[in-house]
Amino acid sequence: MLRQPLTKQQVMDCIERRQGGCVPLVFHKWWGEGLEEKYGHQALQEAAAEIPDDIVVVSHTAPGLWTSPTADPQYCWSYSKSPQPTSEAKDAAVLLPTWDELPAYVNELPNPDNQAGIFEQAAQTALAHPDRYILGHWWFCFYERLWSIRGMENVLMDFLLHPDELQVLSKAILEHHRKVIRGFAAAGVDGIFVSDDLGAQTSLMMSPTVFRAFLKPLYRELIAEAHRHGLHFWLHSCGNISSVLEDFVEIGLDVIHPIQIGTMDLHATAAQFGGRISFLVGFDVQHLLPEGSPEEVRDGVRELWSIFARPEGGLLMAAGNGILPGTPLANIRAFLETSTSLTPSTSDPS
Repeated sequence: MLRQPLTKQQVMDCIERRQGGCVPLVFHKWWGEGLEEKYGHQALQEAAAEIPDDIVVVSHTAPGLWTSPTADPQYCWSYSKSPQPTSEAKDAAVLLPTWDELPAYVNELPNPDNQAGIFEQAAQTALAHPDRYILGHWWFCFYERLWSIRGMENVLMDFLLHPDELQVLSKAILEHHRKVIRGFAAAGVDGIFVSDDLGAQTSLMMSPTVFRAFLKPLYRELIAEAHRHGLHFWLHSCGNISSVLEDFVEIGLDVIHPIQIGTMDLHATAAQFGGRISFLVGFDVQHLLPEGSPEEVRDGVRELWSIFARPEGGLLMAAGNGILPGTPLANIRAFLETSTSLTPSTSDPS
């Protein structure tokens, strides 16, 4: 191993910006769809064998979309009257096509409190690694969960045409997520990581006004729930979210990922928000990692360090998203090795 994994205390000091020089790695070995098929599991394992995982990511048994992964048939996001999808369009199917069924839908929402053992893996992992930072994780928080239930086009119109109904559904989702946080907290994790892709290439998917009216209050309450249990709250949100990053700072978000290269101004983001929020900076998996040379990849890692590193900490490193199957193995190795060199013992990652 090129270096030992960082301790829980080192990671916490970085996130809370109490100690600089240390750059924890997590989601850096993010193998995108098709990557293992291209190179094989063994080749990827060998490429990353000496690279530490500074943060241990654990999941719970989350509800299925259409079918339950537990003995409880209601532990899924569809409900008894959801139209059955075709095999060709399963991910695009609408679970709640009409608001007339909202009371019935909310009544059947999956309840984590009724599921035995869904946090068992997280608890065992935390027990086995008492000196490591454990990050509880699930995908689809608020906006992503809403559009997975109502459909993307529908939910964007719902913000304007059906605000009351959307509020009822959103509050029910919030209560579900609160229960998940409490389950992770009881299992002994140190932080919560969720996803909500709020941005497109140039702006939010909705107006900042809509975000502040509907989504910001939900995040305020969910982040507060995590903090009540002593947990950090991390958010993945692709696209340009510059217009609402100040809002997330205001409501206490601890870590933001990925600051997507090509959509956000890295220098301006670091200058405006550095020292007030911690950055899990995502390396460019769209262009530089698949298309550059290994030395260009190394230079890219060093450039991110030069932009975001601060004396008090607050910089963590990851891939921006799943690493694409066309990415050369030499580039993956260059990214991982150079990121690993950003340790407390190096004042300059050269």
